[in-house]
Amino acid sequence: MGLRGLNDLRLKLERYCAYQERSVFEVDKKLRAYTNNEKTIAELIKGLFSNNFLNEERFVVAYIEGKINQKRWGKQKIRSGLISHRVRPELIDQKLSEVSLLIYQENLLKLAQKKAKTLSDKASEFENTTKVMRFLYSKGYTSKDWEGLDFKNLFPS
Repeated sequence: MGLRGLNDLRLKLERYCAYQERSVFEVDKKLRAYTNNEKTIAELIKGLFSNNFLNEERFVVAYIEGKINQKRWGKQKIRSGLISHRVRPELIDQKLSEVSLLIYQENLLKLAQKKAKTLSDKASEFENTTKVMRFLYSKGYTSKDWEGLDFKNLFPS
């Protein structure tokens, strides 16, 4: 790849990273569509870091905030998503511990209430509670997260 091609690729990656926060994994994957030269890939990624187009910590914070505020995901699902982006586990744990417990619990309650409204009155309370729990698990919440949740109040009597 010539100098002109390398500059074009660098500019393309800068635009790619400026559009939204990206993980190193995403940038590496994008780069491999253009070149398989390990030295070039390492050089371009290093350049993106030095010019502050790429920042793993910033990516993790943006990812967590987006998933909690927009999709209302639980910590387990967020952790899995970040692991699939090949983010260091220490950084994941550090940033997840900074999540506001109040917002997290509000999201959990809103999701449980929303799911409870969709369930049949004909089913038993046990079946409906099980369905809500299963739904919350699918959203990334654990039984520890909903320990204080009163499931009886979710369903109309």
